[in-house]
Amino acid sequence: MSGRGRRAALPPTDYRKAPVLDADGLVIRPVSGAGKPLGVWDFRDSPGPVDFRRALVAGLAAQGRGWGSQDTYQTNASTLKLLFKDAAAAEPPVAATGQITVEWWKKWTGDIHVRRVLAAVVRRAPGVPKSTLVFLQTPRRRPPARRGRPRKQAHTREELRRIRDAAATTVRAGRLRIAANTAVLQRWRAGAIERGDGDWPLGEVLDVLARTGDLPRYPNSADRAVTAYAERAFGFEGNAASLSRLFATPAEIGAAAVLLIVHEAWNQSVLKKMDVPTWWPNADREDPAVHQVDTDKARRGRRRQASNTLVDVGEGSSGRALRHVLELTAQARTTLEALGRPATKLLVGHRGLGGAENLRDHEVGKALEGAIRRWQQQVRAGGVDLPARVHAQALRHSAQAHHGRARNNTQDTHERDYQLEDEDVRAASRGAVELGLAQALASARQTVAMRLVEKVDAQGEVSAELVAKEAGIDVEVARRIVAGRLRTPVASCADFLNSDHSAAGMPCAVSFLLCFACRNAVATGRDLPRIAYLHQALESLRSAVTPAVWAADWATHHARVGDFLTTYTTTDARPQLLAAVADRERELIHAMLERRLDL
Repeated sequence: MSGRGRRAALPPTDYRKAPVLDADGLVIRPVSGAGKPLGVWDFRDSPGPVDFRRALVAGLAAQGRGWGSQDTYQTNASTLKLLFKDAAAAEPPVAATGQITVEWWKKWTGDIHVRRVLAAVVRRAPGVPKSTLVFLQTPRRRPPARRGRPRKQAHTREELRRIRDAAATTVRAGRLRIAANTAVLQRWRAGAIERGDGDWPLGEVLDVLARTGDLPRYPNSADRAVTAYAERAFGFEGNAASLSRLFATPAEIGAAAVLLIVHEAWNQSVLKKMDVPTWWPNADREDPAVHQVDTDKARRGRRRQASNTLVDVGEGSSGRALRHVLELTAQARTTLEALGRPATKLLVGHRGLGGAENLRDHEVGKALEGAIRRWQQQVRAGGVDLPARVHAQALRHSAQAHHGRARNNTQDTHERDYQLEDEDVRAASRGAVELGLAQALASARQTVAMRLVEKVDAQGEVSAELVAKEAGIDVEVARRIVAGRLRTPVASCADFLNSDHSAAGMPCAVSFLLCFACRNAVATGRDLPRIAYLHQALESLRSAVTPAVWAADWATHHARVGDFLTTYTTTDARPQLLAAVADRERELIHAMLERRLDL
C-alpha cells in the first residue's frame, strides 16, 4: 500500500525481469535486490569448450542470486576464470563438468580457501559426477594454516592516538587546500576577479576543472597533454598536484578512512558503501552538530542495516572527523553531479592522473585498501613514526578492544572475536577471571547440599530403610526413591514442592544442575555414573564457550559437581563409572545441559 490506503501501482502485465545471463550464456549482468547493477562478468575469452563454460557460468549466476556485493562477484568470477585456465592446461584437459573428479578438484583447490569456496558454484552446474557432488557437499575442516592463527594484538592507546592524529593532519591539509581553491573559484564565478588580475588564470582553469573533472588539454595531442596556459596558471606544479586543488588524493581518502575507523571501528567494507548523511537530528541549526550515518554490513544478514549517531563536540570527536571528511570530498560530488554521474558515497576523490573517468568512489575492488596503504607510505616518508600493521582490520580490532563496547556487531561477537582474541585484553582480565573462578569454587564447596546413599543397588525394604536413615527422610519417600519414581537427570527429589530454590508450595522450576545445591536432592550409587558423565560433559563445554560465559553460567555448577565427586568417589573409580553410563543416560545429560528438560 502507499499513501492513505491507496494501492501501489503494479508493473505492466508484460513486464519481465531482465535476464542475468546473456543469450550466449557466457556473460553475467547481475543486479542486487535493491536494483543496483553488480558489474558485467564476461567469460567469452576464457579457454575451454563453450558448453563446459556455459554450465559453470550458469552455476555462478544461480549461486549469485542472493549476492548484493560486486566484490563477491569479482572474487568468484576471477576464481572461475582461473578454473577455466587451469582446466584447459591440465593433462588431459578437463573439458566437461563430467570430468571434474574428486581427485582433480582436490588437486586444484589444495588448501587455497578462495578456490574451495567455488564449490558452491560447481555444485549448481549440470553434469557434475555424483561422487564429486557428495564430496563438495561434505563440510571440510579449515586448512591447518587457518585453524592455528595467532592471537590478535591491538595497538596501544598511544599508538592509536598517533595514527588518529596523523590521519587527521592529512585530512586537514587536504580540506584546507580544497577550501582555498574553492574560494578562488567562487570569487571568479561571482565576477569578483577581473580579467587581468593575477588570480584570473587560476580561477578560469579551476572552473574548467570543476565542470569537467579534468585539466584543460590539447584536443589533438596524442598524449592528451595539459595546455601550457593551465600549467602556467597552476605554477607548473604537475598534473597530480593540479588535480588535487579541488579533489582529494588517494592518500587523503586513505587518511579519511583511517580516521573514521579509529573513531567508529567501522569495517572497510562498510566505509566503501557508506553514503553521505541525508538527515540530521538537529537540522534546525545552521551548522548541525549531530550526524546520522547509515551503515550496511552484508555479513550481518537480516541485521545488516544500522545507523550511527556521530556528535560534533569539537576537535577530536567523531562528529568533527566526519564533518572534515565531508568537506574534503564535497567538491568531487558536486563535479560528478554536474557531469551527470551523481555520487552519494562518502569517500570520493580523483584516483589517477587521467580525466574525469578517474573521479569516482572507492566502493569496488581494493581501491580503498590501496589508498590506506599509500597514505601510510606517504606519512612514513614524511618522518611520522607510525606503528606496524596500519591497515583496516588491525585498526578496527584496536578500536573495538579499546572502546569497550560492540561497534556494528553484537555484544557476543564483540566479546568473542575482539575482546577474547586480543592478547592484551586476555592478559588484563586473567586476574579477574581467576578470582571469579576461585570465588565460584569456594561458593560451590560451601553450598553442595545433595546427599549420597551409596549402597543402594536393589529395590526392597532394606534399601528403603537405609535411604530413610542416612538421608533423614520419611520411609515412604525413601521407598519411592529406591523404586526410581522420584528420579531426576542427576539424582532423586524428596520434596518437589518445597525446593530450596522456589517458593514454598510451588513446583520446582529451576535447572536440574541446582539439585546439587538443594537439601531435597538424594543421590544413590545408581546415580554416580550419570553424575560422573555430567562432570565430563561440563569439562567439554568449558572449551566451547568463552571464559566470560564460563565464569558467568557454568563455573559454579562445574565446581559443585566436581566437589561432589571428589567427596564421594576416587579418581581411579571414575573410568568405571563412565563406562557404566548407558546411551539413553548420556542423551538425558545433554538434553539437560541444553535446557530442554527445564519447565
